[in-house]
Amino acid sequence: MSYRRRSPLLRLLPWLMALAALAYGGFRWGNDVLRFVTGQDILEDLAADIATRSRPTAEATEPEANPMRAAGEPTPASLDLEVALAPDGFPVKPRPAVLRYTVQPGDALLLIAQKFDLSPNTIFWANSETLQDNIHLIQTGVELYILPTDGVYHLCDGLMTIADIAAQYGVTAGDILYSEYNQLDQYDSSYVPPAGLRIVVPGGQRQYVTWQSPIRTGTEGGGVSPEASYHPGACRQTYNGSGGLQQWINPLGSTPYRVTQTFAPWHPGIDEAADPDTPVYAAETGVVVFAGWHRDGYGELIIIDHGDGWTTYYGHLATRFVGCGDQVSKGQYIGQMGMSGNATGFHLHFEMRENDIPQDPRRYLEIVDMRTGG
Repeated sequence: MSYRRRSPLLRLLPWLMALAALAYGGFRWGNDVLRFVTGQDILEDLAADIATRSRPTAEATEPEANPMRAAGEPTPASLDLEVALAPDGFPVKPRPAVLRYTVQPGDALLLIAQKFDLSPNTIFWANSETLQDNIHLIQTGVELYILPTDGVYHLCDGLMTIADIAAQYGVTAGDILYSEYNQLDQYDSSYVPPAGLRIVVPGGQRQYVTWQSPIRTGTEGGGVSPEASYHPGACRQTYNGSGGLQQWINPLGSTPYRVTQTFAPWHPGIDEAADPDTPVYAAETGVVVFAGWHRDGYGELIIIDHGDGWTTYYGHLATRFVGCGDQVSKGQYIGQMGMSGNATGFHLHFEMRENDIPQDPRRYLEIVDMRTGG
């Protein structure tokens, strides 16, 4: 019996067919497989989704009505706008006109000015009727005019000409008439704008506002913090800043809390307990004179000088957001509740002192235990 040997080509044929199939599959689907393995398909889908989303835009509202303006008179200098803000609070794009801004918790004059890239004086000069040149009136919920540029927002009285207004603020009549923020280019310097019309005066200035009260931190006599000589967190310099009006608020704001220790001769403050990291707010406007670890049991501590001999203490904090010499406003977010130092649970130890003598906070602000309602 004889056997016929198979041709080598026939033996290799299945392998050649398999290689051909792999080559075709690689040519046909290789790119998709590679995108799947590397995650490129997910990145491309994400990029396409982002590209289809519309960016926030500013929406103009109607100008304020002025019943005293006659037909044909110019409309207000610029529209109030709702300007889109980025997550960090800064405008997404330049402002084309005047807008209204509502003061938020934690805002202060310098923060608002920085947010809109304006001089602090411009904030005051645009809101004379609201603020009356008083920093303490910048409080949560107050609406402010925000100009698109540094200058003055003039409220017309129906008597002064454009030339008079320009002279008052140290600019030329043309600066007002031909400003992109006003609609006055059809008039000349002798024009008398109607009463109630607001005009942007770019580059205009009036008397400078001293928005820092003439107080010094520490004792009433002007010395540095009385803690400075022996506590490592004390601020060892003298700082100028703005004091408060002794219109106190609860440092936990509207957060529900439990009163775990009241004021007593052996306990110079009040303890308010809530969840860890609960926000702690400044009880009044003032300047930070201590920010750090207090070795006598307070743990992480902030002391704020409010002027006229008044200071407040915020003890056992988990986190501080202010430091030595910082100017803070009433209601500003200054730290988070913790249990640092000599504490057996999460709570805020809050003290109020007049000329370094502890006072019962219940005499000056509302203390409401969530369990008892009083």
